[in-house]
Amino acid sequence: MKRIQVASLIIACFLGACNSKKGNQESETTAFPYDLKTPAHRFTLPADLEEVSGLSYYKENQLLCVQDEKAVAYIYDLKKEQIADSSVFGGFGDYEGIEWANDEIYTLKSNGDLYHFKPFSKEIARIPMDFPGKIELEGLAYDSQTNRLMLAVKEGGKKDEKVVYMYDIKTKVLFKGMVIKDKVLTAAGVEAHKFKPSGLAVHPKTGDLYFLTSVGKMLVVITRKGQIAATEPLDPKLFRQPEGICFSPDGTLYIASEGAGKEGYVLEFANQP
Repeated sequence: MKRIQVASLIIACFLGACNSKKGNQESETTAFPYDLKTPAHRFTLPADLEEVSGLSYYKENQLLCVQDEKAVAYIYDLKKEQIADSSVFGGFGDYEGIEWANDEIYTLKSNGDLYHFKPFSKEIARIPMDFPGKIELEGLAYDSQTNRLMLAVKEGGKKDEKVVYMYDIKTKVLFKGMVIKDKVLTAAGVEAHKFKPSGLAVHPKTGDLYFLTSVGKMLVVITRKGQIAATEPLDPKLFRQPEGICFSPDGTLYIASEGAGKEGYVLEFANQP
């Protein structure tokens, strides 16, 4: 079975950049590169994706989507604004993330189990995870620099922290990769009890981690050094129930929201130089 490695060095340097020795993380002052009040485009999703829960870049003008009740990976065409194709990978469940990595589709179940498969293949591999304690996961991201998947805990674990686990695709090892302390969130102006990641993505140019929180309606950006670089509120009128986030290679940002009784949708935001 996969083993949990809890080494302090790994926690501090999970992406090859160590945190400050002071034990306190200082915020970096950088200009946030997106205007989250003005989307460049809104894509209305079909009924099958009313409860869209995960998003990933797939190919040019195509995104991968998953919804939280059906084990189906949908390919959404941005130009045609419709589903181009789909792959069934299992039965009913609570699926909360999807990623395109190493020419395979990876999906995340809320209990932490991963599924991976080639598009349209009937050969589906399930990777059960052995997490300490009862936790719920929602965010799934792929870091191409380390060839690892990131699994963000939404609920459970210690009360004063949130954890991001790493799954190394090559070695097939799961380990605790990043610990976000409540006091660090509070110092950055984030209500820690509302920081419950519903989506996670790695910026293709900066390597920063973008945490999407549906409960607190916020986007929190954390650098590879573990410093909070930005906290951006999300207008609840524009982001009804944000659940999925991804980037295209040029840095275009996509955020998917569940329909909550209406149609699901994806908002596109241009990367501002």
